[in-house]
Amino acid sequence: MGGREGPVEIGRFTFTKAEIVRFALAFDPQPFHVDEAAAAASPFGGLVASGWHTACVWMGLFVRANGAVAGLAPDHPAVLSPVGVGFGMTDLKWLAPVRAGDTIVFFTEVLEARPSGSRPGWTIFHRRNSARREDGTQVLTFELKHMAPGS
Repeated sequence: MGGREGPVEIGRFTFTKAEIVRFALAFDPQPFHVDEAAAAASPFGGLVASGWHTACVWMGLFVRANGAVAGLAPDHPAVLSPVGVGFGMTDLKWLAPVRAGDTIVFFTEVLEARPSGSRPGWTIFHRRNSARREDGTQVLTFELKHMAPGS
């Protein structure tokens, strides 16, 4: 995936009410993620997915997309190795709510790729990542730097 220019679609995911509530109860139990009545009275006017849920779906699709490029089945244990080690994310923005029934399209774009100076055979990537509803509304953007094996 590292040598392409422009945003590359890494997958799509349809959020369900059950998934939104399950994730939120475990990791982000704010009322507008777990309780429909409270969500209706919130600025969102209804139940919405946690932004962290959306970011986690991006990560799962990114790992699986890289494994697919490497010729591995999505559930193969070695699918983790192609994405390497992350250095962190910046400029994380949740731009619009994600609701039950929304299908979100996820993207990654390589802004820079350079050989690692300290680890031969590894590349340091700087990526811009995003997600949008099928109608084109952006819901998530962030940048990521990571080091991965290969070029």
